[in-house]
Amino acid sequence: MIKKLTLTALLTASTLYADTIIGGEISLGMYSHSPSGSASYTLPFELSNPAVDIEDDLGWDTEQDIIFKAYFEHPVPLFPNVKVAYSSLSHSGQGTVEGFSWGGIIGLNGEIDTSLDTQMYDLTLYYELLDNVVEIDAGLTLRYLDGDIAVRTLANFDLPLLPSLSAELINESTNFDLWIPMLYGKARFNIPSTDISLQLEANAISYEETTFYDYELSVRYTLAMGLGLEGGYKSIHLDSEDLYDGLVLDMDSAGPYAAVVWNF
Repeated sequence: MIKKLTLTALLTASTLYADTIIGGEISLGMYSHSPSGSASYTLPFELSNPAVDIEDDLGWDTEQDIIFKAYFEHPVPLFPNVKVAYSSLSHSGQGTVEGFSWGGIIGLNGEIDTSLDTQMYDLTLYYELLDNVVEIDAGLTLRYLDGDIAVRTLANFDLPLLPSLSAELINESTNFDLWIPMLYGKARFNIPSTDISLQLEANAISYEETTFYDYELSVRYTLAMGLGLEGGYKSIHLDSEDLYDGLVLDMDSAGPYAAVVWNF
């Protein structure tokens, strides 16, 4: 009997110890986002091009992209927990414009094809401030932003200010990549006696000529063995003149998202 009790105690202790060594969460989902805002691109030493509407002029509309997040937590005092994340933000469209200017395309009348392709990679170090019915995390995110905005002229177009270029198609591709530090915070409320939780998670920074933030408002239902379903609303705001020389972007992209979650 004593041997059985001892073995049971050791197994229980090792299980508890394993649970406190490391834990975390992984989620994978899809984000449906609709854009709004404006953008402009001016070549060096040229007169400033006016801003264009990203919906009406660039033709961007609702798109779907992947979102991935992974959290790794441990019991070691003073050492922060780690979160890594990836998300993409893409848009494309076509439109007919008048007096359109973008980079070396000046005063265009005709049809254009446009696209935005952006990748965001996050490394977040954070601490748990509360871990009960209410959970609160806070820390810092280092985000790598890698993107490209392309504008291409199509057939049947006219450049009144540069008629010599009207005979050939013109492409303007603007690539940008930079590291951006951001404040990070997350608050979760676990509704007692249920498998439902409510969550707000956000990153934000504002400095000089850049304001960049994103947030998620979500509801989660945990099924079994740590597996759950999560759905909510995600929003991204980027207002910056520092992405690339001559590029000014003031853009919002927001909409619903859904994800599968595993808490281990």
